[in-house]
Amino acid sequence: MIRHPWRDESGVALALAVIVVVLVGVLAAGFLAVVRSDLRSTISANGGQRAFDLADAGAQAAAARLRTDANPGHYDAGATDNTGWAYVSPDGTPPGAPPGKTLVFDDGSARVTVRYLLPATTAAQQRKKDRAPERVPDGLSDYPDRDFFLVVSEGVSGEARRKVEVILYATDPGGVERWSWREAYE
Repeated sequence: MIRHPWRDESGVALALAVIVVVLVGVLAAGFLAVVRSDLRSTISANGGQRAFDLADAGAQAAAARLRTDANPGHYDAGATDNTGWAYVSPDGTPPGAPPGKTLVFDDGSARVTVRYLLPATTAAQQRKKDRAPERVPDGLSDYPDRDFFLVVSEGVSGEARRKVEVILYATDPGGVERWSWREAYE
């Protein structure tokens, strides 16, 4: 009787096919995990960029507000004459309400506060947060042609938050210039 050696290996093809299918499945699952992780990081980055853009839009809105009303008394530490944009809530604001103006956009919001910066007469005062970044000219107690304001704007889009701080100065009625701009990290 003639023996065929291949008959002893009759189940090998099926076993190899099962192994190949399992390996392809494991590789596909690993690929999907990498793609999912990359997609989540892209979504997070896009949300952060949207929040940053909203914060910047809030700062620009505050500059537009200062073009129409740059009265230092409306943005100072006293609540009496403050506007809704001031960092100290005006009189009559409900207790616990956050100061500043909330601007709502299609894809998020921005909370903006404007603060009048007191004139700095010494170099030490220039480094204080409530003082203007430029020194008053010698012999004067105030700036002859400008008032400085600190604008803090925090943009929120989904879970992402970004904050910008801008120092603006108002010269003549309707004239507002940017002195400095930075993204604030907490």
